[in-house]
Amino acid sequence: MDTRPTLIVLNATCLDVVDGLRDWIESLGVRLCADRALGTMSVEETDRAVEGADAWILPASNRGHFPAAEHLRRHRSVKVLAVAASGYEWLDLVAASQNGIVVTNAPAPEGIEAVADQAFALMLAVARQIPFHHQALQAGRPDRGIGVAVWRKTLGIVGLGNIGKAAARRAAGFEMPVLATTRHPDEGFNRRYGVQVVSLERLLAESDFVSLHLRLNAETSGAIGARELSLMKPSAILINTARQQLVDEAALTQALLEKRLAGAGLDDPPSLPNSPLLGLPNVVCSPHLGNRALEGMRAVFQAAVQDAVAVLDGRRPRYLLNPEVYDSPALRARRPCSAELRP
Repeated sequence: MDTRPTLIVLNATCLDVVDGLRDWIESLGVRLCADRALGTMSVEETDRAVEGADAWILPASNRGHFPAAEHLRRHRSVKVLAVAASGYEWLDLVAASQNGIVVTNAPAPEGIEAVADQAFALMLAVARQIPFHHQALQAGRPDRGIGVAVWRKTLGIVGLGNIGKAAARRAAGFEMPVLATTRHPDEGFNRRYGVQVVSLERLLAESDFVSLHLRLNAETSGAIGARELSLMKPSAILINTARQQLVDEAALTQALLEKRLAGAGLDDPPSLPNSPLLGLPNVVCSPHLGNRALEGMRAVFQAAVQDAVAVLDGRRPRYLLNPEVYDSPALRARRPCSAELRP
């Protein structure tokens, strides 16, 4: 009988790269459950699949619906939820802690850098109208429009966390003046890369490119709405590689159609049905490719697995999201696989 704890992979991105990591994961002393079908299951199917599993690699394909508090109460075997991503706003940390479940995320450097790459890829693609011209050539039209340069333009970074800082480092290579908003200024970093911390209003008014790098929460949802868009230059371009809900899509669409904004690069498809955004030559959308570079995908997955195994082994993980769980009596009811917790 196999007595090893079970680690189940529900994250579709991780399932794309799991084959090359199976031997390594199994060598860590866990039984791996990672079938590609797990990436396309309904909430009910996922609920059945995780029965008896000790560690879940999240998010599941049905993010926002699984796991809910009821799932965390019902599945008494689960000891750790390891989010193979940086963002975790969709996960109920309070419910996890109340049920004695440790939660981790995976802000691996490779994933962070891949998202910053995507921000600049969208910036350049919109500024130089690369997808539009490619599609024109495919249609037999060798038309040549006129884009704008990125070099020495002012970049506004909304949210100077790990990914925002990675974007600022890239901006230095383009000799871009950088304005930023942040609640936790890093004076050493700002001096080194010439970052000036300003108000959001000033950033929007003065930036040629505005790149969003905020975590999604109740305070930041809809942070860029009609008012904020009206503060931006008509020649400015908005880039969003964070969460779709940070931007009021209807307000953005109206601003672009009325030519009150020069363009947008969005790492999400439009949420509105039949959105005109997909037909505009100055808008580039991608299907949330963010850290979906091979290096980022593997590193984030490995970080999530390592923290899950640490919890199962009775050790504290590196990227702990709910430290209060270690004071919860419910944790002992879901005791890790080792006899006692180790520091």
